[in-house]
Amino acid sequence: MEPRIALSYYSLPVDYLETLEQKAGGHIRNLVISSLKGVGTLDIVTQLARLEVDTIYVPTPDRDWTAFTPLLRLIAQIARPRQVILVDDKLVFRQDPPWTVLPLLLGVILRTAAALALTMMQYWQLKLLLAKERQDCGLDADKRHVLYIKSNLWAGITAGGSISHTAGVIKALSNIGRSVLYISPGAAPELSSIKDATANRLSIHGGFVYPRELNSLRYNRALTQWAAKLPKRRFGFIYHRLSLGSFAAVTAARRLGIPLVVEYNGSEVWINRNWGTRLKLEGLAVMAEDAVLRHAHLVVAVSAPLRRELIARGVEAERIVAHPNGFDETRFDPRQFGPEQVARVRDSLKIAPDAVVATFVGTFGMWHGADILAHALVHLGHHHMEWLDSSRLHVVFVGDGVNRTNVENILAGQGLEGRYTFTGLVQPHETPQYLAASDFFVAPHVPNPDGSEFFGSPTKLFEYMGMAKPVLASNLAQIGEVMAGAPRLRDCRNWDEAAEPDQCGVLVEPANIGALADGLVYLTDHPNWRQSAGINARRRALERYTWGHHVGAILAGLGSRLAPAPALPGGIVCRRILVNAVHSKSGGGLTYLRNVIPLLATRAGFDIHVVVQSDQAESASPICADAGVTIHLLPTWSRLGTVLLQEQVSIPLLARRIHADVVFSPANYGPVMASRSVILLRNAFEVTALEQRRAKQLYWLGVKLLTRLCFATCRRAIIVSKHASNTFLDVFGLDSDPRIDVVHHGVGIGFHPPADDGARSPGRLLAVSDIYVQKNFETLLRAVALLAPDHRDLRLDIAGNELDPTYAERLKALCRELGIEGRVAFLGGQPPAKVAELYRQAQVFVFPSLVETFGNPLVEAMASGIPVVCSDSAAMPEVTGGAALLARPRDVEHMAAQIRRLLDDSTLWAEMSARGLERARDFSWERTADLTADILREAAED
Repeated sequence: MEPRIALSYYSLPVDYLETLEQKAGGHIRNLVISSLKGVGTLDIVTQLARLEVDTIYVPTPDRDWTAFTPLLRLIAQIARPRQVILVDDKLVFRQDPPWTVLPLLLGVILRTAAALALTMMQYWQLKLLLAKERQDCGLDADKRHVLYIKSNLWAGITAGGSISHTAGVIKALSNIGRSVLYISPGAAPELSSIKDATANRLSIHGGFVYPRELNSLRYNRALTQWAAKLPKRRFGFIYHRLSLGSFAAVTAARRLGIPLVVEYNGSEVWINRNWGTRLKLEGLAVMAEDAVLRHAHLVVAVSAPLRRELIARGVEAERIVAHPNGFDETRFDPRQFGPEQVARVRDSLKIAPDAVVATFVGTFGMWHGADILAHALVHLGHHHMEWLDSSRLHVVFVGDGVNRTNVENILAGQGLEGRYTFTGLVQPHETPQYLAASDFFVAPHVPNPDGSEFFGSPTKLFEYMGMAKPVLASNLAQIGEVMAGAPRLRDCRNWDEAAEPDQCGVLVEPANIGALADGLVYLTDHPNWRQSAGINARRRALERYTWGHHVGAILAGLGSRLAPAPALPGGIVCRRILVNAVHSKSGGGLTYLRNVIPLLATRAGFDIHVVVQSDQAESASPICADAGVTIHLLPTWSRLGTVLLQEQVSIPLLARRIHADVVFSPANYGPVMASRSVILLRNAFEVTALEQRRAKQLYWLGVKLLTRLCFATCRRAIIVSKHASNTFLDVFGLDSDPRIDVVHHGVGIGFHPPADDGARSPGRLLAVSDIYVQKNFETLLRAVALLAPDHRDLRLDIAGNELDPTYAERLKALCRELGIEGRVAFLGGQPPAKVAELYRQAQVFVFPSLVETFGNPLVEAMASGIPVVCSDSAAMPEVTGGAALLARPRDVEHMAAQIRRLLDDSTLWAEMSARGLERARDFSWERTADLTADILREAAED
């Protein structure tokens, strides 16, 4: 009997499985349901029922895996183990009793029945779409927003060409000034670092049903409902990755009156028929594909065979752009990996430093040919074992998938142990380091099983080439075209000199085990040729196959296909905006008001009014007077009175009296009864978990409840970072909402480096923030105490209002306890000009906050040229974008070590200063005002 298995629909990532094994106290085999092979569903169920296992774990690594859990629990009980253990996203174990089978089965039956009823509705919707003509619309070049719809239900999977393609296209669009709103069933960590890309997650509710294509139809309905809330005048076009049963992009494009671009990677029906299990509702899937292709204004095919297939399906040639996939030249750049990193990766895989490493990366799809590579290694073991011993060849398989077990079985028991390694599923950001530790790559793709043309455009091929290593590849359709000039194996000579300029690898006959084995020998034995061919490969990839080339071809095709959109009738309509600023009294709220209001007032078509309380008149009046903004004063009341009476009664009445088109509240909450309300969500709700004081806990509970109510009634919501958006949705258990827009804060022109960095005070640290418990100053103070003995001139200035007096007194007591009271100065709140001067005087800026939705001081510090040390949590990594040294926020020694690096290493100090200045250029209040103005205008018009 097998002791333990972890049951999952897709492969579990290696790092997660290792953590699960540590928690369980022993080895756990990952049984992947989607990898099981059988003659029909009944055969697979029978296989599961015959399992002999003691414990089955049903893990839910994160929210994206939740939809699989009910079916997996049911399957686990079918196997009749001694116990079934549910594992949540915090790795908490909970036993699942056998009696749950009945409610689980009933739930699946009810969801399936509802899905079947939905199928009938969608059948008639598709019939209507297939009878309609494609919408005639133009391309509005002034609209820089793109809606990217990806409806593949591969929740939890963050590997494969699909991930690379999505991130590559969106990054390329961002690089040319496009702003992308991305919607998919799962999280998209690969997009987190892309400027002007907002990822939205729309989950499928209630768990998966059978047959699986019913889930795609259920998701299509949810996506259609989500898209119905989109603002009508924002997007220039929709980009949709064609997927099983999804046609929501068509209905969205028709509603918004904008062009639809469809990415076509092959028919899902054909893929399931030839490389998977035939669909139960194949006819409906064909209808959905036909409807999307019929209504697309441009279809993007990644290869010439796909272009020919589309024409055969009735798509006019002029509606098709055929262009190969690409690669991210920044991520896949070998120059970012030094010898130490390469040695570290090899050591982690137990590969000798002098081994020649041949690497395959993929999801072990049937078309990838990983089994051919395994057979080739076995062939060498049988016929050339002496060569294997002397050559030090080591084959690495990176990834996981349906065919991995077969590949492992081919290699098992062949006497090849220690000559190959399976890494398992790795995260996309880790892939480049495995490639950097390789000497050459293998792309052993195989022909289509039905004899049709191979239509793939393997993303990994371009990533291989980008890493400046040669590729041993099948001479198959586009692969051979991309590697044109590469010698066939029969043409390879015993070259020891450099490769010819057009040689970037070796081509072999597809599915030929002996030829692939000979190719492994050739590339292993010719290091000089191998190195120069790799240089050629990267040069060619940069010249022809970046995602910039791919997106350029798409936009050129769209521009040539569609005429410019006609201008809207009429001139600029003046919109009166009432800014509810009664909460903007200090800190980030006042900074926002001071910088954004004057700029909004200069935007065409806006009449700005601001309402504040009388105690804000001194700070708000100059802002409004200089900008020509009308100011309205209300009495100063308690916070409770402000929230319950002024915001819910006085401000809506004022808005009605002055005929305001929109009420904009740059705080988490505002008037619920305002007809067109826009709120700015900026508070960090994670603070609740940090607070131990009952009064503060009740305060934050009230903030959460009021925020939830105001969000439910608002027209639009602005959030200051992607992290804040994700956290807000998670805290309230919400799916993506198209009313939400991410708009970063900016930085004022007063924040700039000193004329001479020599003017900075050596050893002076600076922290700028109002003093609350979540700012985590205890860790910083303890780090200062650690650094003090070795840094005689060390000083820390803390500039910020003591808004939590109890916490501030605790910090001062800690200074006395640590003996550093003479090194720490609490400066209190300072005017902007003084804060800017402090940035120019200090040597290192430290921001140890535990929770942060944005962190204005981070951008101010970077713009001032002072290197930053900040926490590696919340929004800090997003805002600093690689331009700060990150520290674990509760790890005193780690934070001290990061500060010490900047104090002691002048070269690193200069590098981080330059990085910060470069990153700060991405933030400006002008841009914040422009994006905010667009949102306010849309709220007034929609």
